[in-house]
Amino acid sequence: MVFIMNKIRIGINGFGRIGRLTLRAAWDWPEFDWVVINDPSGGAEGAAHLLTFDSVQGRWASEAVADGPKTIRVGERRIAFSEHDKPGEVDWAAPGVDIV
Repeated sequence: MVFIMNKIRIGINGFGRIGRLTLRAAWDWPEFDWVVINDPSGGAEGAAHLLTFDSVQGRWASEAVADGPKTIRVGERRIAFSEHDKPGEVDWAAPGVDIV
């Protein structure tokens, strides 16, 4: 018997220390697909920088870079980025987010 498991598409609302460390810890888990980050402060460039460099955990083995104001790229993978103040303002359904 073969089970086919679809990846769980994840959105992060609030990309502070916990959000960043969660993404870093589970980045390579095959069952997750990171699709959207919403954080109202700092922009995609700031979020990418803080994801790559952490004052306690050190530098992440992967390098995150802003790919314009609405996308963060880690290697060949891209994550949409938005800056809404309220989670209800984010269109989580458009990219098919399963869990926020």
